[in-house]
Amino acid sequence: MSTLKPFAYNTGAQILGTIQVGSLAVGIPTSGFTNNPIFWNGPDEDLGYVIAYPVSGGTHPTPITGVTAYLGFLGTKNMTNPLSEATFVELINNSFNQSFINGNDASAWLTNNGYWNSWILPTPTPTQTSTVTPTNTVTPTKTSTPTVTPTNTQTPTVTPSLSPTTTRTPTPTRTPVTPTPTATPTLTPSPTPYQTLAGSLLFNGSSQTLGLSPGVTFGAGTFTLEGWFYNTSNFTTRGIIGSPVSSPTGCMNLYFADNTTITSDKNGGGGSFSYTMATPISINQWHYLIYNRNADGTTAIYIDGVRCTATSVDTLNYNTATDTISRYYGGYWPGYWTNMRMTIGTAVYNSNLTTQVTPRGPLTSLGNTKYLMLGAVVTTDTSGTQTVTNNNSVTQTSVKPFTPPANPPY
Repeated sequence: MSTLKPFAYNTGAQILGTIQVGSLAVGIPTSGFTNNPIFWNGPDEDLGYVIAYPVSGGTHPTPITGVTAYLGFLGTKNMTNPLSEATFVELINNSFNQSFINGNDASAWLTNNGYWNSWILPTPTPTQTSTVTPTNTVTPTKTSTPTVTPTNTQTPTVTPSLSPTTTRTPTPTRTPVTPTPTATPTLTPSPTPYQTLAGSLLFNGSSQTLGLSPGVTFGAGTFTLEGWFYNTSNFTTRGIIGSPVSSPTGCMNLYFADNTTITSDKNGGGGSFSYTMATPISINQWHYLIYNRNADGTTAIYIDGVRCTATSVDTLNYNTATDTISRYYGGYWPGYWTNMRMTIGTAVYNSNLTTQVTPRGPLTSLGNTKYLMLGAVVTTDTSGTQTVTNNNSVTQTSVKPFTPPANPPY
């Protein structure tokens, strides 16, 4: 029999009968159930480990035309040994650029970051060890007949161990209950680690930009800027982010100097760093950029997961806000961007590594994300931090880096 759970994106009060993990409600509501929020069936947990994650912009594609969702799923179903600890850990490390070595640590990290995961379900197996422990408690019986009462205390311990199983027994009941949303949910397992993106934004390379308010202040600590780009012209003095003028002093500019070199500088002559790629970056093709600074200042650029030829030690304090996307003082961006994310105060990656895994689905807003553009709407910041201004008619398009099953399906 398959084991399915209903999930909903819930930012309000906890729904009775469900557990709340981050902004996800998990389980069948026992009262107060309405179709808002919408509950979706997750993938079959008997076939592999499952991770549910929120999509705060509600842009997650579903197999139903015109319907998007506020959550998605990752899973191990088609991986080798889908229910093994090693496979579960591999999924987390590959999907979230982590380096866990055991399932408990990986599961704890997911929960702390607002992702539900089914690794916690196998933990009832330890309850079998607790059933073994009662046999050791035979020693009290030797003391005297009154100690037979401890055997009653053992019955309580049995009841707790039964309560996890009782919480599982609802799973069968879920098959009857979920039918309300079933038609839609059952299809939802198609959200996978290799999900399609919502679209992209197209810039003309001569006048179009996005304005950000209050802007992104990169500061003196850790940060990551990342995203998919597609250049339709050339890479000579092409702006990624920055300021269109030499003031305000102190903000960050990031731009392509040419087809092998990406440069960052502190606006107003505060210092600059150049990062050279071993091979030229091609035009008319999607590439993934990562610009990452560790806590010790080690900074690197990655294109399609491959690091630049040398890292820099950048300890500059970018102390004013960068307020423009697709331009710096020297030039504009020609082509597409999507899934651009700026995370300040957290290094999403590790600049000491020579390679990184390129994300295989829509990015999500992390705790310190200050801007997230998913390519569905020009002026939407999915992190909820910026007010975005469309300068000179930047357009939203359906062009995107990949569409499943171009990558291995779930």
